[in-house]
This record gives sequence, structure tokens and C-alpha cells, in this order.
Amino acid sequence: MRILITGGTGFLGGALKQFLLTQGHEVVILSRSGGDFQWDVSYGYIDPAAFEGVDAIVHLAGAGIADERWSAARKRELINSRVRSTAVLYQALSTIPHTIKTVVSASAIGFYGADTGEQECVETSSAGLDFLADCTKQWEEAVDQIATLGIRLAKVRIGLVMGTAGGIFPVISKPIKYYVGANLGSGKQWQSWIHITDLVRIFNELLINSSLSGVYNGVAPEPIRAGEMNKQIAKALHRPFFLPSIPGFLLRLVLGEMACLVLGGSRVSSAKFEKDAAFSFTFVRFDEALKELVHV
Repeated sequence: MRILITGGTGFLGGALKQFLLTQGHEVVILSRSGGDFQWDVSYGYIDPAAFEGVDAIVHLAGAGIADERWSAARKRELINSRVRSTAVLYQALSTIPHTIKTVVSASAIGFYGADTGEQECVETSSAGLDFLADCTKQWEEAVDQIATLGIRLAKVRIGLVMGTAGGIFPVISKPIKYYVGANLGSGKQWQSWIHITDLVRIFNELLINSSLSGVYNGVAPEPIRAGEMNKQIAKALHRPFFLPSIPGFLLRLVLGEMACLVLGGSRVSSAKFEKDAAFSFTFVRFDEALKELVHV
């Protein structure tokens, strides 16, 4: 297939492009700059040539949730970067002649809320009530409009992405590597993670399997508590892990509302995708993923 990736210049987009090429697909990138085709979301513009010969779109566009502190302006930017880019894509698909049959869109497990405690979240679980959930819900509602055009639509609620070249792993392993690792908050928070290898395989499966549509959780089958994750990383890096936990009130003081990203957690199920796609994960447990992530 000829596949167009929006916002494809980041870590996930780059990894996905490389994997799709190995599967024999042709891949083109739509981005503000640096891609094969340009778009300007603020002006509602997409180069119409971007759609020529395209069979499917992977929609990844959106500002980074953890890149900046959540001021009121930043919150608006986080929502608008997702909702407006999707609206621009929808408008283009409504008006520009094309041959696109499938759209696979990124979403996030933040849909369920930043902290869901011990509850297991499945695709039919209700949305959370915090900012993270509101942002993701608005994003998904915008994406759902694409299905009204008769295009097969699938959404991937992505967990914590583990890779050596990007995602969350370099961030959480760096302090441990330099002997200053500590649990953030209680350490009992559930972390629903996924190795980048499995995540790109999920996107590929959704692109090629016409029987799959709707929402799927993009997480590994076995979530892990934050404290145990840190211990396993320390062991893999041959580092001690002895510093006291950093209390939640201190993290809230430093990070503000964004502290929920490190103090919260969610236990998310991958069972629906495993069943519907007859999918087997390469990395089921975190210790299996660590063997690939850590080279010491």
C-alpha cells in the first residue's frame, strides 16, 4: 500500500515508517516541515498532492503532552493540536478526490484518566474526568468524524512507549543510570507500557486487516507497578536503587497539574486486540523488553 503518515517526523512516526517499508509498503510523510508534503493546521491547508495514490493514512499529529508545563495556554495548544489537525484532515478527505480506504489514528490510554488505581481498563471503560482524559476524548471525537465518510477507522490508545531512541524509556532510565533513581510517589502505580516493536506491528496489522475497526488499547499484556519497573531497570543497568521516594506534594509543587503524569497510573488490558487480530506480542513482560532496551 501507499501510506501517508501525518506528524510522522517524531519517534513513533520514524519507527513506523521504517517497519512499514520492510513490509513492502510505500510511505510518505505529511508534516509542517521536513516531510514529503506540507500542511498548515492553523490555516487549514493540506497539499492536495499528499493524497495522490494513497490507500491509507496513519494520523499521529499532536503536540507532546509532557514537553512543557501545563499552563492554560499550553492546555489549549495540546487540545487544539489534536482536534484542529484532525478537523483539517477530515475537511480535506471530504473535499479532495482520493482513494483512501483506511485511517488509523493514534490516541492514548490517558482517555481513562491519569490515575485509575486498581481498576482494569478495557476499551468500553468510561472516560476519565481530568484534563488528560478530556484532551484524549476530544481528540477521539474529532477522529470519529472520519468514519462518517465511509472510511474504515481504527484508533490506538497508546501506553508508555519503550524504545532506545525515544519514548519514555530514556527518560525514566537516565536518573537510574546516573545513580539518582528514585520512585516518584508511592511506586505502586500501574504502568501500562508497550515496546516500540510491538506498537508498530499493531499499526501495521490495523492497516492491512480490513476486519479490524474501532478502538484498541496499544499496551503490552502485562502491566507493571512503577516501583518494580524501576527496580528491574536498576538491575539491568547494574545500578543500586536505594534513594527514598520523592513525595507527591513535592512533585506537584515542581510540576503543577502535570505531576499526574508521574504520580498516576493505569492498568490497561490488551485482550481485545489479541483476540480480534489473533496477535502475539513480541514483548509480553517488561523484563523481556529490558533485554532489548539495555545493552551494557
